[in-house]
Amino acid sequence: MKKLVRYIRDSTCLSLLLLVANLASAQTVKLWTETDRKFLVDNLERTKLAVISETRNLTPAQWHFKKDSASWSIAQVVEHLGVYERIFVQEADIMLSSKPEPVLDSLSLPDSSYIAWMNDPSPHKAEWNAEPLGFMKGNDNLTYFLFGRNNFIEFIRNTTYDLKSHFTYRWGKERRRSIHALMVVHFAHTDRHLKQIARIKATSSYPKS
Repeated sequence: MKKLVRYIRDSTCLSLLLLVANLASAQTVKLWTETDRKFLVDNLERTKLAVISETRNLTPAQWHFKKDSASWSIAQVVEHLGVYERIFVQEADIMLSSKPEPVLDSLSLPDSSYIAWMNDPSPHKAEWNAEPLGFMKGNDNLTYFLFGRNNFIEFIRNTTYDLKSHFTYRWGKERRRSIHALMVVHFAHTDRHLKQIARIKATSSYPKS
């Protein structure tokens, strides 16, 4: 009987030790892969270069043209993008200071859903803290945007954090996003506003070079 009790006790201890070891091992396996890293870096770079291309050699009149008083100029669009570089880096910093929650990754939406949301042609209303003021002149708006984007790309390129294990609290339980998802929204948001720049240039009264 004593041998049986000792066997059960030892077996239970061994099972607990194995469980702890398995949990520890699981926590060291990153959900965010090098393929994910490349996907983000490539798209953040792609959209950065597209903004540079769309604003290259613009005259002051082209930078600040508005088809009406309610519309944004190209300068304001690029300022808005620069503001979001700072909003999202602050949000990512807050998310990284929170405890990892890798279990939430199984509930996450696919990258394609965030891209589709940003591709939706229906109007989006900018939050008050992201509305461009329009005080910067011409190319200063691009400099403002690039400073934030270049720093963000370097962070994504070099980080050792698991960007699919840290989640925001901002959108409520059913809409929480990982830092990876936030970055997908980020480059897709840039794509959205690149289309806006193209529409501004296509306006019949847009100044010619």
